[in-house]
Amino acid sequence: MMLRTFLPKPEQRFAAAGTALGALFPAIWLTTETLLTDGVVTHSNYSGALAAGVMPFVVGASFYRWSYSRRLERELRAARRAERLLRNAVHRDGLTGLENRAALEADVLRALRSVGPAFERRPLLLIDLDRFKAVNDTMGHDAGDLLLSGIATRLRRAFANEATVYRLGGDEFVLFGPGSPSDGEVAELARRVEALFDAPFDLAEGQVASGCSIGVTFLEQSDLSTGAVLKRADLALYEAKDTRGNNHVFYAPHLAEAAETRAEAERDLARAVAQREFFLEYMPIAGAASGAIRGFEALLRWMHPTRGVIGTEAFGQPLEQGALALPLGNWVLRQACRQAASWPSPVGLTLAPFALQLRDREFVGQVRACLDDTHLAPGRLTIEVPDAFSAEDMALVSENIDGLRALGVRIALSGGVSASLPLSLIGALQPDQLTVDLPAIRNAHGSERSVALLACLVKTGQVLRLPMAVRGIARESEMDCARTAGASEAWGPWLSPALPARELADLLSAREPQAGAVLPEAVRQA
Repeated sequence: MMLRTFLPKPEQRFAAAGTALGALFPAIWLTTETLLTDGVVTHSNYSGALAAGVMPFVVGASFYRWSYSRRLERELRAARRAERLLRNAVHRDGLTGLENRAALEADVLRALRSVGPAFERRPLLLIDLDRFKAVNDTMGHDAGDLLLSGIATRLRRAFANEATVYRLGGDEFVLFGPGSPSDGEVAELARRVEALFDAPFDLAEGQVASGCSIGVTFLEQSDLSTGAVLKRADLALYEAKDTRGNNHVFYAPHLAEAAETRAEAERDLARAVAQREFFLEYMPIAGAASGAIRGFEALLRWMHPTRGVIGTEAFGQPLEQGALALPLGNWVLRQACRQAASWPSPVGLTLAPFALQLRDREFVGQVRACLDDTHLAPGRLTIEVPDAFSAEDMALVSENIDGLRALGVRIALSGGVSASLPLSLIGALQPDQLTVDLPAIRNAHGSERSVALLACLVKTGQVLRLPMAVRGIARESEMDCARTAGASEAWGPWLSPALPARELADLLSAREPQAGAVLPEAVRQA
């Protein structure tokens, strides 16, 4: 302990030990030499004594250098080991063990640096899972991690000797292939990836089915970074995700043009929100048999600076795809409930939220707050749900619908585009009303067949003992069909155009009782 205090470094202690050892042997030699020569000093005694005096320093210095070299070797080995661990941590995904985005960027840059005849137009497949969010939401993040690990294992085994598999993060993976294959060969590669999702994945909570969408692109000599390659793959992936089920899309220049159009629309919408260019109009809902007003459907309108007043059919898709759907949808909910609270009871309000709102966990709380703030009776509010939700979204939508029903809000299920009612959804959601979307049926099946299909759908709803409403009445023949078939409510441009809020008071007070005001002839013909 005392030695460590005065000589803290290991090489210093080795030098001290070497010096002591180097002094020991000369001391023994001098002692022996003195005894053997009876104390007579000779010339050789002086040389030996000089050598004996130098030896402790030589041996001590040798021990010091040896200890120092050993320490440097140990430190070098430790540094190399730490470098390997660090490189592995930087280039490996901790959950799946696959190489990560940093490794992909390094590999892509290395491939891009090979110029001339040696350049390979290597394929890159960006893979996105279809049901990962639903698994996380319904089964927990541990189940989501197990699903990612299972997918990583299948990809690694399937393409171990053909391509490198990376996990970018979240539920996105990349397959980076070698060589310069043809489009057909890469398409076959994508189909093999899709086939890996045919069998369900075994998780602790049970088996889970998943799918994937794939965006495909190639490395080009003009690429300057990995980001440029991934951007093309992401544009192709965006297109692939528009089709349900396993699907892949190759990048094409028109996809970039479409993305720029979407970005421009989103910028225009953001400006419109900031400038408060949105407002509401209300479409009167009448009893199909009596023509008496039963409520109003709130419709979002945009006072565009160059295009004039436009409806959601012109901007709904880019709005849903951006980040503005939630705040704007919540604004519509608050404004409509505030307006409806001033109507005579029991005139109702029908509202079709954006799909993003129906998937939002805060939506039920938003509705509750609006009802409390405006003192609108929950039974006067009808929330309309489309039948176009994917299976992975329906779990969360169903949860929100149950919460709305617990508040006392009415639920309407809109559909019929496929010329049949969504019976499975009717059983799962238990709506209070079915709404036939006549314009969508007209677009899908033509004007001639729409009336006949309308009658069939209304009759089917009656068999199910559910009130049937018809949206989008545009001709007298359609109104006659809805009335004859037994629809309970109808609305559309033939009955009345959408009206600004300021005109509703006069319309509601036109006849008694207030809740049964009949649409004036002038309004129907407007």
